Amino acid sequence: MKKILVLAAVVLITDVANAQTEYYMSAKLGGGNVTMYAQGDTKATDLLVQTFNELDGAQYKYSNSSMLWNASVALGVDWSLARMYVKKNPYDWFHVRLEGEFGYNNYREEGKLKDNYIVKHNLEMEIENFFILANGYADFQIDSFVPYIGLGLGYSFEKQELSVQDIDYNDYVDDSGMIYALHAGAGYKYSDITTFDFGYRRVYSPTEGDGLNVFSSVRFGARFRI
Repeated sequence: MKKILVLAAVVLITDVANAQTEYYMSAKLGGGNVTMYAQGDTKATDLLVQTFNELDGAQYKYSNSSMLWNASVALGVDWSLARMYVKKNPYDWFHVRLEGEFGYNNYREEGKLKDNYIVKHNLEMEIENFFILANGYADFQIDSFVPYIGLGLGYSFEKQELSVQDIDYNDYVDDSGMIYALHAGAGYKYSDITTFDFGYRRVYSPTEGDGLNVFSSVRFGARFRI
């Protein structure tokens, strides 16, 4: 059994090495929203009562109302694996991509906090999130149209500030830790060098006290072969 596994690994490595390989860089901009999950009964949780819904007893969900925006750049490698097995395939329909991505999320909210539909407090909140992701994608090319799905794993450096002016409340949290991401979208192969990209991404970023911030965004950008 071990010999079979070793042989399969050698064949796979050899095939990938013989596959058509291209390198690329990309840049993307996007917008979306943030969903915050707070664990336990904290003062900050009590203040964010505008759209909280109790989940699983001690966990609360807050869907923010302003716009999240983000930007990122990446370097990657693209393997055309279909050519290894279908020599006459004209479209190279199956690709695997691996990339390293560096990005930034920013969210700022200024508004009214409500309790039972009565405005009680003026809120200012800002979330900044720098992150590094290692992403893996599977591309399914149909002529010039390239749908894809992907997964990412990385690390973020995040800070969150919450201020409620009329009760003199200020809270500052500096969180760093592992994050993971889900990707889905499609590319349009404009030329041999340029592919335009439109996609959706969710980044899951754990926070202090077993909480979680979820950054959901729609992004547009381009990949350039180098």
